[in-house]
Amino acid sequence: MTAVVEIMSAPVFAISSRDTLARARNLMLRKGVSRLVVVDDGKLRGIVTKKDLGMRLHQAEPQWRRRPLDHVPVELIMTPDPISASPDDEIQSVAQEMLDRDVSSIIIYTSKDGVQGIVTKHDLVRYFTLLGCPLKVGDMMSGKPPTVSRLHTIYSIIDTMAENNTDRVVVTDADNEKICSGIITLDDLGFVEINPRSEKSFKEVRKTSTAGPRKYRSYIELPTVAEDVMSSPLVTVQRKNMAIEAARIMEKDNFDMLPVVDETLVGQFNYENILKWLSEGQE
Repeated sequence: MTAVVEIMSAPVFAISSRDTLARARNLMLRKGVSRLVVVDDGKLRGIVTKKDLGMRLHQAEPQWRRRPLDHVPVELIMTPDPISASPDDEIQSVAQEMLDRDVSSIIIYTSKDGVQGIVTKHDLVRYFTLLGCPLKVGDMMSGKPPTVSRLHTIYSIIDTMAENNTDRVVVTDADNEKICSGIITLDDLGFVEINPRSEKSFKEVRKTSTAGPRKYRSYIELPTVAEDVMSSPLVTVQRKNMAIEAARIMEKDNFDMLPVVDETLVGQFNYENILKWLSEGQE
């Protein structure tokens, strides 16, 4: 069995619970990471991810969710007391823990040495590609992911994700729902600048010349829709493809999931399928 220290990512980037979401997002962008550990005075407090930022889009109450990112402290959306593992824990047990707790990362931490690294879903996908696996995509895949039209608003997409307890949807063509156009994940939505829930009319004052008369021009700001933010063109696999080849695509392009398309959408091959295989001691 392999110890998790051999595949963990390091260093881990940290932020204070008092820092703003704007700083957290900027740090993720600069460092090319999707999660930050939250540390105050040397003590592990929590973790904040792109997914947490995406969930902020589901704007109802409380009122702070509608405040700009630079006015919202990290502690309001972070996950407190994050799950951790010891460096010498086995990969099999860590994969099982991630499945049981429905998390996409586990911090490698000891009270003596502090945060040493992090194991993410993509670390485990990479490990899977190195192990080799005799199964095909069809042997491991899950059921079809939920779908939305290209014209669905961001808010309806968030609602669809919540209703289906998932963090990803496939976008279908507005005229033919059998045609898959793209994919949207909750991680993606964490970095989206969105418009209001409904159309809003605005009026601005313009002058045709410095001393000329003022003229009014009206315009309408439309809500952000799926086709504005989806990843496209859509990368897909078939049931007959080898699972190891699908995982290599996921690792190369940093995907959580690949739709399985045999003429029509029939399922999905995702990192949870890979975690399940690893947790069963297949290594």
